[in-house]
Amino acid sequence: MHSHYGLITRQLDTSGLAEEMRAQRVAFIAWKAVPDGRWLRQTNSGIEPAGIPEPGALNASFTRKLEGMRSYIAAHKLLTVLTAADVDRCLAGEPGIVIASEGADFVEGEPGRLAPAIDAGLRLLQLVHYIPTPVGDRQTAAPTHQGLSPLGKTLIEECNKRGVLLDLAHLSGEAVDQALTLATKPLIWSHGWVDKSGGSWDDRFGYLQRRLSLARARKIADGGGVVGVWAFGLQNPGGSLFRSSGSWPVGRRDTEGYAKELLFMVEQLGRDAVALGTDIEGVGPNWVVNDYAGLRLVIEHLGRLKAPTETIEKLAYANFARVLKANLPT
Repeated sequence: MHSHYGLITRQLDTSGLAEEMRAQRVAFIAWKAVPDGRWLRQTNSGIEPAGIPEPGALNASFTRKLEGMRSYIAAHKLLTVLTAADVDRCLAGEPGIVIASEGADFVEGEPGRLAPAIDAGLRLLQLVHYIPTPVGDRQTAAPTHQGLSPLGKTLIEECNKRGVLLDLAHLSGEAVDQALTLATKPLIWSHGWVDKSGGSWDDRFGYLQRRLSLARARKIADGGGVVGVWAFGLQNPGGSLFRSSGSWPVGRRDTEGYAKELLFMVEQLGRDAVALGTDIEGVGPNWVVNDYAGLRLVIEHLGRLKAPTETIEKLAYANFARVLKANLPT
């Protein structure tokens, strides 16, 4: 439900994305442009804003990225997923791309800029990312909107009307609650992790800020939505799950640990509410998997861990397919 393959650390033209998808039998991915990427920097504690975009720069950045993605899709004969029927085509064997954006920053306060993006193929929209935004509050910064802004609420209404799946990742807890109340279709939290308590913007490290509370994860699930677990690894993973220290139990390159975390989330949320939210190329050197061959290993671990076949299918593709079809136009 969340991939940047070929968009951050690899050169897109030589990334091998299409070949990798076909070789590993990947049905479809949410391929996310990062409009604010140019204005971010990595620090010892996480990712933070670095500079203020000039007016129009975010929209221009997104437009360039979108054009490059569409050119790659066409050149490599991948299917652009636009309708519910396209999801079925992917499940039948035609690999596809769900064009997505990590942040609605490209609208720059003007909701009218959403329609051209949808017309160009956008079908999954994450509302916020890291830079300050008029859309609503983020997990990683002090709140200024008391949740969603009027603009953020308008974007939710428009996406529901136009058949765009909404992604709550990076939103503050209050904004998540408001989105769940306002939305008329199931929503996703594409990537991150779940702990007993949610993260706080003033937590010491970014990965702690990015926690989704178990209570809110269950609210997403209760509305028919899906929570994606990221493939983020720590050099020294924590101990037991749901620990009061907020430590993350999956180590770098720890594909079995990631599989175990997925199954633990199935225990907490139900097998209809969990999916893969790898964040390939988005977690820097702290990755568990960085390609789809690595993700195939995770699926194989699920089998060795004696997960039921139906559970593996739901985690691997069926839950994401269901929530996509519930949102996309027919």
